[in-house]
Amino acid sequence: MPESALTLDAPVHVVAAALRHTRTVTGFLGATAERAPEAVGELLLAGDRVPFAVGAGDAGDAGGESDATGTVLRADEAGLRLRLDSPEVGGSALLEFAPQERATGNRSRCEVHLAGESVPEWLYGRVSAYLAAVRELVAEWASGPVVVGTALVEDGMLLAQQRRYPAHHAGSWELPGGRVEPGEGEPEAVVRECREELATEVVPLGRVGTDIPLSADSGMLLRVWRARLAVGARSPVPVEHRALRWIELSRLAELEWLEADRLLLDSLWAIMVAEGAKHDPK
Repeated sequence: MPESALTLDAPVHVVAAALRHTRTVTGFLGATAERAPEAVGELLLAGDRVPFAVGAGDAGDAGGESDATGTVLRADEAGLRLRLDSPEVGGSALLEFAPQERATGNRSRCEVHLAGESVPEWLYGRVSAYLAAVRELVAEWASGPVVVGTALVEDGMLLAQQRRYPAHHAGSWELPGGRVEPGEGEPEAVVRECREELATEVVPLGRVGTDIPLSADSGMLLRVWRARLAVGARSPVPVEHRALRWIELSRLAELEWLEADRLLLDSLWAIMVAEGAKHDPK
């Protein structure tokens, strides 16, 4: 399959989110809109398995008699990587969609690479349909209201807070944060929300992960920023939440995270590994 590219006027974290949107992947690449995978969230994570209908039909019309399985190898800010396993492709084919942001402005180029042996031609049209759907999703999400989250990492440990309310979320864990106010930048919102929720001062360091859609009704997107405690800042305390906990890497997946935060675990894991390596005496 020839290399192709799609240029979108949107930040890379919006494009990367659209690339890993479960219904878009299964409905257009997999041509299995009516057979979405069970136990998979709104956005894909590494390790998720999605169905592929094998055949020559376009997206939504498989036209084949056998099925394949797509295994998600990566689904984060670096893009989407899928391995397609099917007897028809003679083993495995690799599909990789990698967004790369231009050096100036908010213009992102999604460079789409497809590699693997015996890549079936019936997949070509689906890739085009999938990228067209990604373009529409990006346009829908790019101007939506934003909620910021804070990945506060100290000495290789991540701060999580436990919800007190509403009832259906009570006891679940999330990252500190809240809605960006009108006229407020995202880093400023991170500082303000941590002041309000943790009674401490933080320094934002940069984005973590892709955007996360919070609900179809609100149109809101969650954007997470990595941060550290400001010099001389007091230890965080739970102002509005039931409890706080510093989580080490090995226990990151054990918490009952809210769904939006769970979809960021791969990216959070990566920054915790990097932070822990800086403090490793070896």
